Amino acid sequence: MFRYDIKKVTSETELNNALAFAKSVFKDSGNLDRPTFFSKFWLERMPANNDFMLYAQHGEEIAGVVFGYVESNDSINLSTVAATERYRNQGIASSLLKELEKRAAAKGHHLITVEAMEAAEGFYLKCGYVPHLLVQAKPPLTLEKLRSLNDRYEEAWTYDDGKDIKLCLNTRGIDKELQHKYDNTFPECLTQTLFTKQV
Repeated sequence: MFRYDIKKVTSETELNNALAFAKSVFKDSGNLDRPTFFSKFWLERMPANNDFMLYAQHGEEIAGVVFGYVESNDSINLSTVAATERYRNQGIASSLLKELEKRAAAKGHHLITVEAMEAAEGFYLKCGYVPHLLVQAKPPLTLEKLRSLNDRYEEAWTYDDGKDIKLCLNTRGIDKELQHKYDNTFPECLTQTLFTKQV
């Protein structure tokens, strides 16, 4: 049986090792320029969030990580969930996720959100997360233009500060047809599945 310990990040060295691991897993994703792959982002959040910065250790090496942080609305936003290919299908990522969910609920955070890459959508569905379609754009697109393509779903929430525009739809399932419709109609927008879970 594969054995590992789940630990929370407690030092800058552990943080750097966990981030190096995450970068190695996602090296081909095109997302390594995101702030959540840099220690500065996490060092600023560590005092309040290290219960949500977890890694699985197998012997002397890291086998998986899950990093989340408290959003302004008191939900937990997952930024990184990863296990190396060598350790996949061992239950590491789901164990880390369950531990984070348990810690979130114990601290009074009952909603977890994650913007998932397409390859991870099945994983989040298996873990009980509910999918929504998230459409993100910038002017000259408008919220009304984004709304014009949707005639099926209720809006979960919207955001428009004049610089960033977001439309989140309660699809309750993965709707690739509508996602592709947005991608083809507004190629400058970004679409992805946003998963949520009440804990």
